[in-house]
Order: sequence, then C-alpha cells, then structure tokens
Amino acid sequence: MWNWKMIHDEDDFIMYCDIDNVTGSDEDEEGMFPTGECYQNLPEKIIVWISIGIKEQAILTRYIVRRKETGLSTEGYEDYARTLGLVELDSLSRLYRAIPAMDFDDKDNQLGTSSLVAEGGDPLLKGIKGEWSPVDSNETSDAIKAVYRFFYPPDREGR
Repeated sequence: MWNWKMIHDEDDFIMYCDIDNVTGSDEDEEGMFPTGECYQNLPEKIIVWISIGIKEQAILTRYIVRRKETGLSTEGYEDYARTLGLVELDSLSRLYRAIPAMDFDDKDNQLGTSSLVAEGGDPLLKGIKGEWSPVDSNETSDAIKAVYRFFYPPDREGR
C-alpha cells in the first residue's frame, strides 16, 4: 500500500515520496533488504519510492522531444501525468541518486520506461541526477534535499 507525502513543490515540478515503503539498499547475507520498522533506526543506505509530476509545459515538451530523438516511444505522452521512480540515499556519505522507473498518464496507464533523469545534455529537472551525487551541493535540487531531510533529519543523533 502506498502512503504518498508531498515532499517538494516548485514551479517546474512536484515531488511526492512514499513514506511507508522504505527499504535498505544493501542486502544482508540472506539476500534480504532491511526495512525501517517502528521505533527502529533506518539503515545508513535506503531506497525511497518517489513520484514526480512535471508542472511546466515547456519541460514536458522537451521531454517528449528528447524521447523522440533517442528513439523512445512518445505514444500517449500528451496525457503524461507523472514518473514513478526511486531515490537511493547514503546517509554516511551524504550522497543520493535518482532512478526513474516508469511514466504514467492521467488515467494511471503505463506509458513507458522513464528517461526523465537521463545523463548528458541539458537536464530536464535541474539538480536531480542519476549518478551518485552530493546531497549538500549547491547544484542539488531542493526536492532531493527535502527527501534527505525527511528521512535523516538534521537533529538526528550522529548525523
């Protein structure tokens, strides 16, 4: 079950994160990924589900053009509503990376594999990168910083 919380809203896009389905990103000896249970500290590396909705029409237009130029399908993208993906956070190194997964239309139909956070060229969403990047960089999006602060608040001991 999803439990979406709006984490950041700006002119270009809005970001939600699922606050209930958070798992550790390092598997244990048995191939299992730890979860943050009630009253238990989160692992040092976690994966968080995110949903990004593009609000700025010019960005959506650039996204569709970029998909077409790279040979990806643009069918149904006139009804694009959001991208579902993951953000991986490393609290010890204070790093993050965004992993877009799937694009959806306004009726919740899958449109295709997301390429919203593609490396190279002019980024569609400034400050959201697919490779490991510092959370504290001036170039990092405030949305990523908000996700990080939500799960690893500054007043948390040892952080």
